Amino acid sequence: MAKSKKDKLKTAIFLGAGASAAEGAPIQTNLFKDYFNLIRTRSRYATPEHERELATFFALMFDINVDNGNLDNALFPTFEEALGVLDLADLKNESFKDFTNINFESNSGRIKFLRLYLVYLMADIIDNSLRTSKNIHRKLIRKLKSNGDLANTIFLTTNYDILCDNAILDLYPNDKVDYGVDFVNFREGTFERPDLGSIKLLKLHGSLNWLYCPTCNNLRITPYEKGVYTLMVNPSSSYCQKCQTVYSPIIVPPTFYKDLSKVFLSQVWNRAENELSEVDHLIFCGYSFPDADIHIKYLIKRIQKNRRNPQSLKITVINNHKGKKTEIKNEEKLRFQRFLGHNVNYTDFGFEEFASDPKIVM
Repeated sequence: MAKSKKDKLKTAIFLGAGASAAEGAPIQTNLFKDYFNLIRTRSRYATPEHERELATFFALMFDINVDNGNLDNALFPTFEEALGVLDLADLKNESFKDFTNINFESNSGRIKFLRLYLVYLMADIIDNSLRTSKNIHRKLIRKLKSNGDLANTIFLTTNYDILCDNAILDLYPNDKVDYGVDFVNFREGTFERPDLGSIKLLKLHGSLNWLYCPTCNNLRITPYEKGVYTLMVNPSSSYCQKCQTVYSPIIVPPTFYKDLSKVFLSQVWNRAENELSEVDHLIFCGYSFPDADIHIKYLIKRIQKNRRNPQSLKITVINNHKGKKTEIKNEEKLRFQRFLGHNVNYTDFGFEEFASDPKIVM
């Protein structure tokens, strides 16, 4: 006898960086190289301040001249390393020579600005890389819908891009999207408030289409648009309509030192834990379970062990891609199993294969 809609297993699909990379987004190891190669191709009369500051930062901190030479041969730090040293300096209220924290010097605060510029760098390269995509997220959403599984699926992601957002809004606008937070747009009537039938998309590290007003303490969504990118290129057009304060991004960088204190992110994380506690099947797509994501590991361990039967949670990993080395796969598999147990189903499927036929694991 076929299961009814209510009897179907509840599934959570966790989208990591590999899912976006399958669409053309840059991988973390190439982020800086791709960015500085990109800005070399742009013709303009003057170099924006944030690009000059970033060039100075890499020259003085990592001995890399991004203006000259072959960047393919440059040994860039990882994004975690570059941002991590700034995060620690800010946390400890310390400085580097030439890069100070807040004090009475005329050029103080460079560390805080550089942290912001690195976030803008990421928004810029993501925007450029994803102007055309393979529509893999759309294929996945469409297949889940046709299989009758979409209503019983929630999406979680650490990605900032809006690939999944746009796929849902374009294909099934009547279903709406529930991000787990309140937007000022609800009161304005410019974005529909979700209801019980809405598709849940919980963005644990923030999003490129979220803008925060630190004066009014409200959150605005820019549907279909990467508002953070607009904020970078034209800040004068990105201000709160109520108090005229320039918006700030809500982006949690991929470092060990994550600030999840903003009330909106806390709401998303609380919602994620509540939703995951009722999930039967957790599918990781394009996610390698990195050491830096201890907050994610803590969340998953809580929803695994705090349920009546911890063994009832089925866990599947889909993170293969063409050319992936066997030793990398073995190391990754061990990382999942070491933390979540030997029942983890670590598959040889890639995100595109899963999107074409979700039934291969569901």
